[in-house]
Amino acid sequence: MRNTVDLIIHPKRFFENSRKWEISIIAPIIILILIGIVDGIVVACLVNNTTIYEMFNPEAPVISATTILFSMIMGSFSVYALIIIQTVVFNLIMKKMGGTGTRKQAFYILGLASFPALVEGLIFLYFPQTFGLFQFENFHFVSLLIYNFLNVFNIWGIYLLIVGFAKVYDVSYKKASVLYLQFLIKMIPLFIIYFIAS
Repeated sequence: MRNTVDLIIHPKRFFENSRKWEISIIAPIIILILIGIVDGIVVACLVNNTTIYEMFNPEAPVISATTILFSMIMGSFSVYALIIIQTVVFNLIMKKMGGTGTRKQAFYILGLASFPALVEGLIFLYFPQTFGLFQFENFHFVSLLIYNFLNVFNIWGIYLLIVGFAKVYDVSYKKASVLYLQFLIKMIPLFIIYFIAS
């Protein structure tokens, strides 16, 4: 519990201390599974032409269990595929910059830096009316780009990513800030979702 609080309130101290203990990838795996489930529900709603807000409305069209299950599996698969690719690429980038970390540590950092995305997804699930603000039929792609660029959860996640790699790989924040590329990588699924929904 103390570690979780440190990750949220004192990420620099958290990642500094993580170099001293044997890391476990269980927490990142759990975070990624939950993100896959949440993303799956969102995709199931899109496929069914139903917003999350409508999903909680008794009069809304029923989304089949098969659609939800398939979306959750595909959501988890896509999240893991993206994290694995980033693990390999970011570990290589940090190594080229003189970093001392490992692929396992890179996966650990990426998984924990995904925590803000999970928080954002849970907010949408618990307060579905907030998701109604971002219906694709009323949401131009430029607005989507601006929303993701200014999104506090994206900024929080990128901050955790940069701090994590700087502290664990023992590189400067300036060098670690190159991993802001993650934001550009994350835009790829948004392009895909936008074109599917439009």
